[in-house]
Amino acid sequence: MQYDPTPAAGPRTLPRLLFALLAAALLAPAALAQPASPVAVDPVRRESVTRMHRITGEIAARRRSSVASEESGIVLRVPFEAGEAVKAGEVLAELDSAILELNLREQEAELAEAQASVDEHRARSEWADADLKSLEELQARGAAQPKEISDKRSEALAERAALRQAQESVRLAQARIDLIKQRLKNKTILAPFDGVIIIKRAEVGQWVGIGGDIAELVELGQVDAVLDVPESLVSQVSVGMSLEILPAAFEDTVIGSIRAIVPIGDPRARTYPVKVALENEDGRFKPGMAVKGWVPSKEFDEALTVSRDAVLMSPTGPYVYAVRDGAAYPVNIDILASAGIGRYVVSAPLDEGVLLVTEGNEKLYPTAKVTIVRNEAEAAGATAAPSAPSN
Repeated sequence: MQYDPTPAAGPRTLPRLLFALLAAALLAPAALAQPASPVAVDPVRRESVTRMHRITGEIAARRRSSVASEESGIVLRVPFEAGEAVKAGEVLAELDSAILELNLREQEAELAEAQASVDEHRARSEWADADLKSLEELQARGAAQPKEISDKRSEALAERAALRQAQESVRLAQARIDLIKQRLKNKTILAPFDGVIIIKRAEVGQWVGIGGDIAELVELGQVDAVLDVPESLVSQVSVGMSLEILPAAFEDTVIGSIRAIVPIGDPRARTYPVKVALENEDGRFKPGMAVKGWVPSKEFDEALTVSRDAVLMSPTGPYVYAVRDGAAYPVNIDILASAGIGRYVVSAPLDEGVLLVTEGNEKLYPTAKVTIVRNEAEAAGATAAPSAPSN
C-alpha cells in the first residue's frame, strides 16, 4: 500500500457538515417511505503503507514528426487543416508530376526499343549458332574449310555479345522506369502514422523543394506522462511498474506503466525523466498538459485507508456513506493520496472497521435504510467488525 503524506487541498469541514445535515433534514420524510437499498460494503482499514512522493511532469507525445517531401514541385492539393486527425497512409499533399509522367513515357518507349533490339540479336545469335553447327557437321565429313569454321564461330560469339548488351539495355531502361515510378509515388506525401496535424506548412501553389516540410504530426493514441524523478527516488522505480497519474485538467487518476527510465538526467536539478505509458484512444490527454505522479519511497507509515469505490464527490468535496444501525450516513473526508490501486489514504472522522458503502452508494441519501448484501473484505477472506463513524 502506498501514499503521499502531503494533505490534499480541500474545502472546510464545517460547511460540508452543514450541507450534509441540511440534506438529511430535507430527505428524512422520504427516507421513512423508502424500502432498504441493497448495498455492498468494505471496512475502513488502518494499514502500514509505503510513503509516496508526489512528482510533477507533463504529457508528451510518443511520436512527433515533421513530414517532408522527397521530391520537389508545385503543391497541387493539401487535403487537411491543422488540428485534424489523420490515419497512417492518408494523403497529406500532392505535388505536380507532369514532367515525370512525360519522362516515364519516354523511358517506356526506350524500353520497347531495347526489347526489340534483344529480339533481333537473339534471332541473329540463334542463326549464327545454327550455321556454326552445320559447318561443324560438314567439317566432320571433310566438306568444310577450317577458316569457314573459325569465321562462323567468331560471328556467333559476336552475336552473343550483342545479345547480352541488348539485354543490359533492357535492364537499364527498366531500372530508369522503376526510378521514375518511385519518384512519381513520392509526389504524393502520406501520413507515416495515425496522429493529429499540429502545424500545416504547405499550401496549394507553393513550391516545395526536396526535404521541404509539409506538416508536423503528433501521435496521440498513446502518450507518455514524463515525470522528473529525483535521484533519491529513481532507484525505487523500474520498467513495467504501475504508477498512478493525475492530469491537472481532470479529477480522476489513471494507471500507467513505466515504459522507460532515461539514464541521463538534469545535472542541476538531479532528476531523471521517467516515461509512463498512457492509453489515449479518446485523445483527452494533450501534449504539454501538466500531470502529477506518485512514486514510492523506502519509508513506511500507518494510515487510514478506504476503498475508492466508496468515495463520492459533491460540490463541497469528497465524502463516503458509513453504515450504522441499518442506515447510511454521509461522512466528509479529505483524500491525502493513493494507497495503491483501489484505495485512498484519507483524513476523516472514521474509526478502523467502519463499513463504507462501495456499491449502490450513488442512489443513497442521508439516513437511507440499507441492507448489506456483500462485504468486500469478507469476500476476500478478511474479517472486520463494524463500528460507528466518529463524530
